[in-house]
Amino acid sequence: MPYLSQTLNEAAEGKTFVLKVKYALFLMATGVLLLPIPWLTVVIASTMLWVGIIGWTYKTAPAIWFAKQTDAAMLWIAQKTMKDERDSPYLYSYIGIGILAPILFFGSYYVQVTYLGANEAWGWKNWLAALIYNVMNYGPYFAFFSKVATMIHKEGHMPKGVFKGVFGIFDNFHGHVLSLLYGHVPQGYPMGHMRIHHKHDNAADDVTSTIFYDRSHAARFLIYLFEFALFWTGISVANYHYKKGKMPEVRKMLYGMIAFYGFMALVMYINFWFGVAYLLIPHMSCIFLLAAINYTWHAWSDPDEPKNIYKNSITVLKGQYNVYNEDYHVEHHKRPQTHWREYPINYAKHIEEYKSNRAVIFQDTQAFEVFFLILFNDFEKMADKFVDLNGDMSREDIIALLKYRLKPVH
Repeated sequence: MPYLSQTLNEAAEGKTFVLKVKYALFLMATGVLLLPIPWLTVVIASTMLWVGIIGWTYKTAPAIWFAKQTDAAMLWIAQKTMKDERDSPYLYSYIGIGILAPILFFGSYYVQVTYLGANEAWGWKNWLAALIYNVMNYGPYFAFFSKVATMIHKEGHMPKGVFKGVFGIFDNFHGHVLSLLYGHVPQGYPMGHMRIHHKHDNAADDVTSTIFYDRSHAARFLIYLFEFALFWTGISVANYHYKKGKMPEVRKMLYGMIAFYGFMALVMYINFWFGVAYLLIPHMSCIFLLAAINYTWHAWSDPDEPKNIYKNSITVLKGQYNVYNEDYHVEHHKRPQTHWREYPINYAKHIEEYKSNRAVIFQDTQAFEVFFLILFNDFEKMADKFVDLNGDMSREDIIALLKYRLKPVH
């Protein structure tokens, strides 16, 4: 039986009338997932404007002094409460965003109902207030969103928990609590990311594999977006485990889906448009954002060796947006239980493997920039960012390699 992405790719290539009709229907269905893009664009632009306005303050003497004091305080707290004090930066999210995000959400509902008449009618003032909330919830340069998303990821990789002793009650705080406010379905990472994505490492049985279609065609991202939506909502995760006969995993994923969509349904029942603006749109935005990032991490794969981790993930050096060393994505897949602070060390330690496999490595960029370079087929700019570890490739060789590894498996 062909994989879903194979079926969709066959329809996309449209060699018969029936296939062309199927692809047209698929595009209409997938178009729903693109609806939040205008809203998301305004939100992201606003968060970048935000950091553009206040960013200069980060380098002032008072800000640097304050950062050192808070870093020291977080380290002290980590030594008392966390299993590994190297994870002290996590506390900024646990404490800061963990307090701010719920206050923003419930405070917004109070303002909408008390001052903006959300229960009587929903107009432009309500939408403006919702937009302001989404910008504040994302943080300057969407730092709050990226921290929460990364922390849910990290928690998914730490089944034994982040905290020690009685503080263990805060384990999975991001995955079980903040996830509801940031568009993540609880249990998605332990049941999907860990038990499927890391088990298959973007190979054929991975429900979000990229290997069956030509990623140099921008429209093929829609196939990935559709599959990622099934994954992110928990549908393909539960289906995968059901087919494998793993009912405990199915139940856990279903519990997460019921918690997330049940919460959304409850809020919509109380106030429909509030639920749409504060939960549904952020959820759909999250699907698009993380689909773009994950697509980028695994866009390149050797058609002859789709299971080779050095060739089916990328690395970004001197990354412009490197949250907890997520840019070392090969290391994350090759040695997933390694502490994130050791990724650069292991990268240097295993540099010969990267060389022998001609790993796709970029520098001085970030996942979103690479994503758009892929969509626009800007191989010249990719070559500018490419790191040739062996030092024996011409510019033409680099571009040829990048094009080849965007091709589907043979």
